[in-house]
Amino acid sequence: MEVTILASGSKGNAAFIEDGDTAILIDAGISYRQITLRMGEKANRLASLDGIIVSHEHSDHTKGLEQTLKRTMAPVYTAKKTYTKIKDKLPMDHTMTPIEEDVPFMVGSLIITPLKTSHDAAHSLGFIIEADDKQLVFITDTGFLQEDDFHRIRNAHMYVLESNYDVALLFDSARPFYLKKRIDSVRGHLSNADSAYYLTQLIGPRTHSIVLAHPSQECNTESYTLATLHDVFAAYDKVPENYDIHVAKQHQPSKVFKI
Repeated sequence: MEVTILASGSKGNAAFIEDGDTAILIDAGISYRQITLRMGEKANRLASLDGIIVSHEHSDHTKGLEQTLKRTMAPVYTAKKTYTKIKDKLPMDHTMTPIEEDVPFMVGSLIITPLKTSHDAAHSLGFIIEADDKQLVFITDTGFLQEDDFHRIRNAHMYVLESNYDVALLFDSARPFYLKKRIDSVRGHLSNADSAYYLTQLIGPRTHSIVLAHPSQECNTESYTLATLHDVFAAYDKVPENYDIHVAKQHQPSKVFKI
């Protein structure tokens, strides 16, 4: 399985996952042109895309979806409540398959299990994605992780986990107070400290790659994100150098991670 984060942040999110002949996008929050450019030599895979998995309806995850569907005719997989929010913006001839939390489904060789997340959306989801005994946990846009899910997402080979904001930068920002509280709520986003703590509880012997995702441009920096992770890992006797750790970017794709 190969994973490329094409864009990550409040201005647009998209990830490309490939496993042999199977190719999917998670979200399409950037334009089709940008998806194509950021996929580089793999852009030809878009012509045979097996599906677009939509985590929730917010525009930074869906604003490129209509364009992408018109050009690829890929089926959409999303929760029914999410679909209700976005269907009027989609091409008339698109195909949609409803998905439910905790109910695995297959797209080509990939087994995908949706997980309920806590966000101010109709029905936001994270995902466990598996192929050939390799496991990717992909969770963004949530105010917390449910401990009931920990047994399913421990010791994954790779984590893409939200690390949205630094608490001090958020509350020192010029944003309205209601927005600060929304972001810092259980239906908002994970802070750097939240994300780092959850990772200390989840990483295991199989884990080799960690992507800290959906960083705020105004209320976070790469240095703050990594410094917090190092501090929290040290407090829990975890060694960051044992893992390939990256902070996802808004305007440029990540390297290709191989699981």
